[in-house]
Amino acid sequence: MMARASKQQQGVSVVVVTYWTGLVLKENLEALRRQRNVREIIYVDNGNPVSVQNWLDEMAKKYKKIKVVRPARNTGFAAGCNLGVAHASGDFIALVNPDCIVETGTFTKALGIFRKSKDAWLLGANLVGLDGKEQRGSRREILTPWRACVEVLRLDRIAPNHPYFKRFHQFESEPVEGNQPVPTVSGAFMVIRRVAYERVGGMDENLFLHLDDSDICMRMGLLGGQILFCSNLPVIHHLSTSDVSRTFIEWHKARGTNYFFYKHYNGIYPYWFLVFVSLLVWSRFSLLAPFLLIRDLPDMFSRRRRRKAEVW
Repeated sequence: MMARASKQQQGVSVVVVTYWTGLVLKENLEALRRQRNVREIIYVDNGNPVSVQNWLDEMAKKYKKIKVVRPARNTGFAAGCNLGVAHASGDFIALVNPDCIVETGTFTKALGIFRKSKDAWLLGANLVGLDGKEQRGSRREILTPWRACVEVLRLDRIAPNHPYFKRFHQFESEPVEGNQPVPTVSGAFMVIRRVAYERVGGMDENLFLHLDDSDICMRMGLLGGQILFCSNLPVIHHLSTSDVSRTFIEWHKARGTNYFFYKHYNGIYPYWFLVFVSLLVWSRFSLLAPFLLIRDLPDMFSRRRRRKAEVW
């Protein structure tokens, strides 16, 4: 169960869960430190080189608003977010990936949107790459077992414009102007009303690193909360900066997807169809795994050398 901070105060508490992130973490911290309306920046250190840990501790000593929290082990993204929120005091929570560079004034704009949109519980940003183009995860449909079949088997090619074959990601749809209600936004950058986060019980810690964002958006939507995609909140997202194997990531994606489907759709979809989709998800992983392992094995040894030599 998610613990609550003893006293809430006005402003945004930023939570950043970091795991072997790399040098982009410095850019992330500097960009966040320049933000207005931020009460505190809480780094949940799920695992980093000693040099990075020391640097974070130095930043916490140097700047009063920076805090560092260290769990005993890598607890995953969702659990890391909940731990950070338990140490937060703001009435708004921002979950920010460590490879995101937040533009100055972003949180001031976000609070302005919340003031105008009383029904909004959660805001998502317009995630862009270094090329300035919207990334595919910024806005999405709700993931269903059927939509997973469409994605894995690419059934959208049969009838691209048919609503039954609509794809998961919305980035290829019409560009959004302003703030638009959507089913789901990316967990790389979310600003959430504290009361809404606590009402749904925070992130589901059974989801280690995948679909935690879809899950919390879905639970808020079911309670009447509005999820907004804000095109005027651009955030640079570097993508895949954590030094971790692709096999590990894909395994957790498959596990998380199956957990998500059985959690939300058991009793709604026929059980045989959930089993079919589960087999489809694990079959995809089984096909990918040998190729990922071939790529990961040599990198595993170089990763050990990199981690030993990592000095800031």
